[in-house]
Amino acid sequence: MINFQNCELYKVKRKRDLYYLLRATQKDVALVLNKYVVCVNENNRLLEKPNYQLKQLQRRLLYKLYQIEFPAYVFSGIKGKSAYDNAIQHINSKYMLKLDMSKFFPNTHRDKIYEFFLEKLKMAPDVAKLCTDITTINFKKDDVYIEDGVMNYLKEKHIKITNHLPSGTPTSQILSYLANLDMFNEIIAYCDLHKLSCSIYVDDLTISTNRNISFEEEKQIKAIVEKYGQKISKNKTIRYKENEYKKVTGFVISPNHHLVVANKTRRKIKKKLSKVENIKSIDSSIRNSLIGLANFTQLSQKDAYSGLKYQLKQLNPFS
Repeated sequence: MINFQNCELYKVKRKRDLYYLLRATQKDVALVLNKYVVCVNENNRLLEKPNYQLKQLQRRLLYKLYQIEFPAYVFSGIKGKSAYDNAIQHINSKYMLKLDMSKFFPNTHRDKIYEFFLEKLKMAPDVAKLCTDITTINFKKDDVYIEDGVMNYLKEKHIKITNHLPSGTPTSQILSYLANLDMFNEIIAYCDLHKLSCSIYVDDLTISTNRNISFEEEKQIKAIVEKYGQKISKNKTIRYKENEYKKVTGFVISPNHHLVVANKTRRKIKKKLSKVENIKSIDSSIRNSLIGLANFTQLSQKDAYSGLKYQLKQLNPFS
């Protein structure tokens, strides 16, 4: 069970106390609510971007949520944890089941956010509603700017809930866990009972063990997810056997339990290098991107692309 009492938001009963904690006035908050730009990005994903002032307010609320003591199996949106840590959690397992929740943020209705603030943080109803207003989006509000193509995207993806947890905000990852806490607790309890290791990274569930994971166990976990109004993507349900390379939140675990550089990352580096005629006159944006990719590969393999990285660094020793 999570102890919420260390969080300064716990049992806040007056709006003026919330304003004080967020270092904002009532007018400040009222002016920024629902100030979003909604678009479909180049990766064909829905992106709901808060304006600068709303984002700052959300960030202040996030710092308060960081005071909550989170379980060891939660890796997304938690200060000091990353996708790398999530992968390492499963590095010694022989078998793995990966489940991805489809339309996770849109399916996290504002009511779930409100219930978290009201029931878990024990806020007064009006304070819980205000926190919900700060951290959710409502497409029907006039302040939300919706770019061309978004409504067609929603129709195509069968997204019907437009009053939900948005993507692209500081608070969304951590609230995606907290608002679905009862679901995740039930999943973890089931996995513990069946001696399965489970970790949570936003909408990804990674389940692993040193024995074969039965289809009945998979069915039961999916049933828990659907019970709480979420849905598992059939196309992204993946099973890995003992002798297979396993992909976990951007990292790859080899059959002999080591991280290796993903082929996808290698292809990205190769593609960028193919556009470079002379490395000494390389465009700064491509150079910086290659250094970033090299740094990422070295999380998996210490010396990966070290020669390329050294060469690029020598072009600007101060970077």
